[in-house]
Amino acid sequence: MGLCIQLDQDPDHWVLTLQGDLDYSECATFRMTIDRVLKHLPPRTVVDLSALDYLDSSGLGLLLSLSKEYSAHGGRLVLVTNDSVDSILDMTRLAGLFSCAASIDEAYTMLADVAH
Repeated sequence: MGLCIQLDQDPDHWVLTLQGDLDYSECATFRMTIDRVLKHLPPRTVVDLSALDYLDSSGLGLLLSLSKEYSAHGGRLVLVTNDSVDSILDMTRLAGLFSCAASIDEAYTMLADVAH
């Protein structure tokens, strides 16, 4: 399955929803979306990976790049994960580098806690 990307822009935060497979063949498309987010650099962004079926090292690298840019500019990035993504983050020992939430509602709560 390919990758479906949806970007919702709210004045307070952006939500980037990924569905399908984030692998090498889809990274160019995802990179363009990341560049768009970084161009505007909203202070808070949620990347919803809960509907992601597959994530490889190239996709993980792009998520790391996005996280690093957010950290460098004082923004807040939260990933909404699923069991598969959690396993990959744990296996690669990268889980501690991301702020992760189990649901979109939990991600919004995490963003609200930082905003106040």
